[in-house]
This record gives sequence, structure tokens and C-alpha cells, in this order.
Amino acid sequence: MTDKTEKPNLKIVNKETDLTIKQRAFVDEIIKGKLGSYKEAYAKVYDVTLTKQGKIPKWVEVEASKLVANPKIALSLHKAIQRKEDSSVASSLRTRNYVLERLMSESKEADSDSTRVRALELLGKTVSLFNDTIEIKEARDSETIEEEIEEKIVALLQEAEGEQ
Repeated sequence: MTDKTEKPNLKIVNKETDLTIKQRAFVDEIIKGKLGSYKEAYAKVYDVTLTKQGKIPKWVEVEASKLVANPKIALSLHKAIQRKEDSSVASSLRTRNYVLERLMSESKEADSDSTRVRALELLGKTVSLFNDTIEIKEARDSETIEEEIEEKIVALLQEAEGEQ
């Protein structure tokens, strides 16, 4: 039996740093999105020699698939993609807010009337205040629609017979 006063040897495990340097580079290449596929990212990171035809060997696809299926890599990819999406959404929101604030400021403080009116026009467009499209809905009953369809079918059949 072990002594109850003896404490277990605990380690802090960091899932992010559990990847090897090459695995981390593989994830980074995928996240950058400059390469077309996992296979290309694998070939770049692991320095795969191309075939005589200048193509990536077929075995690379198998190895890249295994790597992507690795739970540590899948988790790392998921987290990195989430961070990238959150960052781009936050960036676009900041830009949108900045533009709207500047337009609001221009609409109140611009030196010329035309600048103020243009700023107000752009602000109005952001909330669909000025809609140039007119939607006209035509009410037709099902019998009318059925008759029109039958007329078109007859016309198409006559046209097809005329071509033969």
C-alpha cells in the first residue's frame, strides 16, 4: 500500500503544444488556405519529393488523411478555424461600425450641404430606407395557371412536330 500523505505526480497537459513541429506547420498551412488541399500542405511541410511528372505521389493523400483524422490535429484545426472566423467577423464589425460612425459624423458636421446629404443617403441605404425595386404580385387562381401550362405544353408539342 502507498502512503496516504504521498501526493501523486501530476502534470499539466496542454493540448495545443502536444503537436510536433511538423504537425503544427501542417495545421498552419491548412489555416493559411493558400494551398489547395491537405495533400499539398502535407507535401510542403514534410518535404515530399515529387514524381518524375512533377506530381505529388499518391501515398501522400493517405498520409495526409491520416494526419487530418488524428484527434489532436482535428481539434487544433477546429480551434484555429474558429479563431480565424471570430477574428474576421470582429474585424468586419469594427469596420462597419467605424464607417457608420464616420457617416453619422459627416452628416452632422460636413462643410458642404452636398456632403451632408450624401452621408445621409448612404446611412439610409444601410437600413434599406431607399429601395429602388418595386415588387408587383399578380394574383392568379390555380385554374388560370393550369390553363396557361396546358397552352404552353400544346405550343411546345406543335413546335416539336413542326421540326420533324
